[in-house]
Amino acid sequence: MKRLDLVAKELSKRDLAYLVVSNIANVRYLSGFSGSTAWLLASREKTTLITDFRYKEQAEEEVYRGIEIKIDTKEPLGVVCDMAPGLKGKVGFEAGSLTYAAYEKLRSSAGGLTPAEGVVEELRKTKDANEIASISKAAAMADSVFGEIIGEIRGGLSEVDVAARIDFLLRKASSEVPAFKTIVASGAHASLPHATPTRRIIRGGDLVKMDYGAIWDGYCSDMTRTVVMGKASDKVKMVYGIVLEAQERAIAGIRPGAACREIDKIARDHIEAEGYGENFGHGLGHGVGLEIHEGPRLSKKSDEALKAGNVVTVEPGIYIPGWGGIRIEDMVVVTEDGCDVLTSAVKRLVEVGA
Repeated sequence: MKRLDLVAKELSKRDLAYLVVSNIANVRYLSGFSGSTAWLLASREKTTLITDFRYKEQAEEEVYRGIEIKIDTKEPLGVVCDMAPGLKGKVGFEAGSLTYAAYEKLRSSAGGLTPAEGVVEELRKTKDANEIASISKAAAMADSVFGEIIGEIRGGLSEVDVAARIDFLLRKASSEVPAFKTIVASGAHASLPHATPTRRIIRGGDLVKMDYGAIWDGYCSDMTRTVVMGKASDKVKMVYGIVLEAQERAIAGIRPGAACREIDKIARDHIEAEGYGENFGHGLGHGVGLEIHEGPRLSKKSDEALKAGNVVTVEPGIYIPGWGGIRIEDMVVVTEDGCDVLTSAVKRLVEVGA
């Protein structure tokens, strides 16, 4: 199949005879296997999926044609170590996903062990039509959850209560699992970009920041909306407007060939011009796919340019200690002549529980 053909070409380019694929998202991307325990051993001519008895039937149903399935009582690392002495040539491994202990065990069995980062991850950055359809479905599920949750938030609920309800609604919408740990942060707690939900009770005037995602057919979605309990103050309206304007300006600049750092700069320049530059400390966005954080990154540190088929988040935020934080996040797919926004949940400032 095409993906394995591209891997074979990359192995040839890097003078590698084999690639040990241990990142489970990469395993799924190349083989179609969705179980939680499996490795691939890929060469230029042949690919073998290694898993255990628990996944025998699942592997037979899911794994793409042409890939050999090897069921063993040993864990995949042990099986590859057993096979290693018979492998001729350099063996590449995914240094970013292999533990040091696993590396040491593999190194003792395989000659010519070589780190080979990004072989599969580079392919995964550009999504095909089926992948975009799955991500769009996951985004639509998250949108529907937002439509429900804003009608349920009321005084007396805690952050944990709201987070648990979001997770339930994601499951109800047929998500496999939430794409990551749901973030709900209210009041001054919302100044933490990646806050963990607490027992804090949501009160009138509080900002409520919600960051969550769904999964469909293995592909993730990611969105953030910030609402206010009751009537919004003038300051809330002002800061919200700055964040929304920064996001809309950045989205308008997304197109093939646009530098990732320049898209980040569009949003960052607006927030800095409004006097809140020190309150926006993270990158503007990241790729989304089989994992919630993939390449490419919209960041001032990035040297990449966007390509058609990239799916990225655009999520500027302003975080003010002691006051709260506002983030607005959509997912965007880069098209041949611009971009399409996949997230459709309302972005105007919503007052809840009034």
